[in-house]
Amino acid sequence: MSEPTDNASRYGRLVELTPVFAALMLHAVAHGRWLLCAPVMVGLLWAALAGVRVEYTPGRLLMAGALGLGAGGAMLWVSEPPTAPFPPAIFGPLCGALVGLSVLCGLGRNRYFAWTYACLLVALSMRVREMQGVGWVLGTLVLSVLLVAFLEGGLARGGLRAAAGFGVFVVVLMGLALVLTRTIWASEGVLMDAVYRMTSGTSPGSGSEFQSEVDIRAVVRSPKGSERPLLVISGDVPGRLRARVFDEFDGARWTTSKELADTRLELPSGRAETEEVLALTVLAPLGTWLPAPAGTREVEGIRPEVRGGWVLKAEDLAGSTLALRTDTRDFLLPEAAPGESLTALPQELEAELRPLAEELTRDAGTAREKARALETYFHDHFEYSLNVDLRGEGNPLTVLVKEKRAAYCTYFASAMAALLRTLHVPARVVGGFAPEERNPLTGATLVRERDAHAWVEVYLEDEGRFVAFDPTPWRSRDETLGLSKERSGFLGNLTGAVGTWLRQMGAGLRYQPLALARALVGSPVFAVLAAGFVLWRLRAGWRGGRTKTRRAAALGTQDVRLAALYARYLKTLRRRAGLVPGPSETDDELLSRLRTVKGDAVADVAAEFLAHYREARYRGEPTLLGPWSSLVDELDAKLRERST
Repeated sequence: MSEPTDNASRYGRLVELTPVFAALMLHAVAHGRWLLCAPVMVGLLWAALAGVRVEYTPGRLLMAGALGLGAGGAMLWVSEPPTAPFPPAIFGPLCGALVGLSVLCGLGRNRYFAWTYACLLVALSMRVREMQGVGWVLGTLVLSVLLVAFLEGGLARGGLRAAAGFGVFVVVLMGLALVLTRTIWASEGVLMDAVYRMTSGTSPGSGSEFQSEVDIRAVVRSPKGSERPLLVISGDVPGRLRARVFDEFDGARWTTSKELADTRLELPSGRAETEEVLALTVLAPLGTWLPAPAGTREVEGIRPEVRGGWVLKAEDLAGSTLALRTDTRDFLLPEAAPGESLTALPQELEAELRPLAEELTRDAGTAREKARALETYFHDHFEYSLNVDLRGEGNPLTVLVKEKRAAYCTYFASAMAALLRTLHVPARVVGGFAPEERNPLTGATLVRERDAHAWVEVYLEDEGRFVAFDPTPWRSRDETLGLSKERSGFLGNLTGAVGTWLRQMGAGLRYQPLALARALVGSPVFAVLAAGFVLWRLRAGWRGGRTKTRRAAALGTQDVRLAALYARYLKTLRRRAGLVPGPSETDDELLSRLRTVKGDAVADVAAEFLAHYREARYRGEPTLLGPWSSLVDELDAKLRERST
């Protein structure tokens, strides 16, 4: 029986590769990079169990690093960027390159290089401070595995000298990993922050949840919105997704009143006149608020809490897919007229803004007309800018309106709402998203952090509900944010569709793996693929059995395992020594050529194998391959030594 020896060899390879598996696991857990690490770990496990070996060469090392670099960069496009003290555009590809290098060296049996790259990956992955304890546990595990693997590899037979050398290697390796980790942690300061801002244009650690208040300051330098994807919506998405409502203003801050925050509402059970179902996939954590259209009537997949202002509160949504039944007219539900709180302003600010509001709306009679006049005024006379300077005489909003200063959506919405309040028109500020990136091939819309937006909702008595008005000048906004209205073409749309699908799968794998697994297993596509795989394996097994039988018959033996072992012997000579037997060449003649090319030490191992092989072949009894099948491995090792 050859299985014990073969299994021992495979398990030994698994032990050697354990540090690489541990590094991949830690990187995936620390940074949510399962989409990169999970397929690599599965492939590496299969290669170890199947006995796959990759010859190590400098060219292949460079290729593995380049492929890993590209894969790490691609992950930034299809999944959430990893946490790092320097830009993800640098950190992601660097970790991908280390993954590729450690895997190639592991498959090439260059254990020292593989362990070195794995420890470097561990050092970078342990940047997450909450994992310090796990990091030390992992370090102890890796160290013990290294000791076991090297002992199995011959440390006990190497004597004190080999043990001392291995000890120095371990100390240096772990010491470098620890120093690198500490250095990365210590570098989280002004320098790294400056590098991050220069390369990515966003501030580190910016969240996706809307803040609980909106400040109106005189001078602001706001970074351009991040490209980070947050949502994917399939269907005819309206122009705005609501997330927060702010109804109190003290002249400097918009906040949500206690009355509105404590209000609990119920979505209607009936159907609207015109309805559509939107599929919404949450790609990243959004905090506790679910962005949704104004006409949302029902949410399938969760039961959100409906707060005052018809905003939806829900938690732990990342990775989940929801179905939203909405009114295509994007209408908020009717509600009672608000009290005086939605027309309240500080007296000083009201005195400054009222003359301006009356002048701008002198030809308007109704609340709708006044709101439309102010909206048009901002569209026609203002420019969008992320750099705001409202220093001057009076409140910043007064300076904005009187001097037509440049600003961004929060300031325009605040100014319009305040102007309406001076005219006793109930108005409030709403925060959410204004998605624009729709793919015509799939009909799906990708919502990014840069799409965050603010606008005004005005209560109209004739309709008995709040109606949205948006004073932001859109033309200059798109120019400032770099949003192109040009079509990407078929290839660009196709690439975007594939990227969106990968993002959805990656979010499900990271945040909702069980739900994703249930959905995949329950799909008809999975059933078809599973049936096809079973049929393919049955056919492959049948054909493989016939191939082995024909090979055994060609070698003059009925022992399939013996024929396979002899074929592996010939393959080793071909790969390592370049020797291929001629049509009429005997084993002894081939052995003589091997002795001439590689010397007696190598040829003696081959001769010993042939002696056992001949005895097993002509004896005609069941063969025990275990005691001498390792001679092929020894022959392979000696040929590798001679070739280096």
